[in-house]
Amino acid sequence: MTINTINNSSVLPILEGQRNFRDLGGLPAGNGCVTRSGMIYRSGDLSAITDNDISVLENIGLTMVIDFRSERERVRRPNRDIPSVREIRTIAINDSAREMAMEYIARNDAAGLENVLIKDYRRIIRENQNEYRQFLNELAFSPHLPVVFHCVAGKDRTGLAAVFLLTALGVQFDAIFDDYIASISYNATLTTKLINKINSKGHNGEIIRPLLEVKKEYLDAALTEIRENHGDLHTFVIKALKADVARLQERFLEPVTLRP
Repeated sequence: MTINTINNSSVLPILEGQRNFRDLGGLPAGNGCVTRSGMIYRSGDLSAITDNDISVLENIGLTMVIDFRSERERVRRPNRDIPSVREIRTIAINDSAREMAMEYIARNDAAGLENVLIKDYRRIIRENQNEYRQFLNELAFSPHLPVVFHCVAGKDRTGLAAVFLLTALGVQFDAIFDDYIASISYNATLTTKLINKINSKGHNGEIIRPLLEVKKEYLDAALTEIRENHGDLHTFVIKALKADVARLQERFLEPVTLRP
């Protein structure tokens, strides 16, 4: 299987204040179906969205927010209120990698920083199965749709959530990986801004790039943890995360529309 890395900085965001907000619709799921558009969105936090963004979210009928951030993260950057939202579900997954990263940044150790993320992806698989089980259950049974799920940057905890959901929906892994790695493109402007800010202070801004982007090696680490302890990814989603595949596919797949 050949995996192509997406790195297209011309990707246009839907929101002005959160560039990693995107629709998970339109992905091929087999049997002549694709994921349903306008129902499931993934994102970074909604703390900096503009008034125009709030109008966009109301116009798409956003009704539910699932927030993977820790209490510390939510207090530091509270989401803005969105009048159309009827339910906010907090399913906190600890962001311990960010806390550990500071010592590697201080030592200018890029390899060490990358290894922090690799270890953290494996930790998440070991320690946060219950949280992802809750996530998939909410999507299967909550009456509140459309939904957005997010963490801070919308790439690691959110990225794994998307991997598990899309696996349950029958999306091929190539397409799942393309969605995962696309966070590099969606977050490219913010990544450059943060690196330049550190450079302007006389430090090596590139040191934090592994923390700001996703890498194939990060997802591979999670998949290795799954393979060593649960079999393949599909088995993990079904047995460990107890995804109700039939219910999720009924809700979030639709037939491919053939245009004349």
